[in-house]
Amino acid sequence: MNIALVDDHLLLTETLSNLLTRMPEVESVTIYNSTESFIQSKPQNNSDLIITDLMLTGVSGIQLLDYVRENLDENIKIIVFSSVYDSQTVRNVIRRGANGFLTKFTPVAELKDAILQIHSGKQYIGKSVRESLINSVFNDEQSIFQLSQREKDVLQNICQGRTIKEIAEDLKLSSHTVQYYQRKIMKKFQVKRTMDMIVYAIKHGYYVPELRHS
Repeated sequence: MNIALVDDHLLLTETLSNLLTRMPEVESVTIYNSTESFIQSKPQNNSDLIITDLMLTGVSGIQLLDYVRENLDENIKIIVFSSVYDSQTVRNVIRRGANGFLTKFTPVAELKDAILQIHSGKQYIGKSVRESLINSVFNDEQSIFQLSQREKDVLQNICQGRTIKEIAEDLKLSSHTVQYYQRKIMKKFQVKRTMDMIVYAIKHGYYVPELRHS
């Protein structure tokens, strides 16, 4: 199989590449240090499996997921390999078409096993991630991530760079009401600045910027 590693941590990708090329089932491993470089390689890209981080500089791993599922062969397998693995993030990437999710604390043996299972057509959630998902089912604090439809509307508009006044006019609300919803969202995300709220929304899949490509 041909594997593409998409991660901007050079030491990690080089180490992983050395490990994976020793697997008899792996024919090649190609490193991409940004989503943009992967996308630009499309004419030459023959990847069977993509291993990608979420927290990438520039175009995020979430956007890469969307790009692959919308533009490339549907048989390509995708493993998200991330240090961020809260239940909301895991669910979001699986809904977007990831075939597996592993943390960057995953043992090498488990990583190899996950690659083989996913390449054969199965899905795989890392053991530590599974524990996190199970715990979240019994954790009442999970409710802090639930947004009402109006909160989602306000969040989308803020992330798109619209002003409070513009949002109020579009949603037929007062500016004070829009600010009230913004404060509620920030409280749920546990952030204090608008920019931090936008960053959190992008990282956790509440808002996905439009990915422009030729």
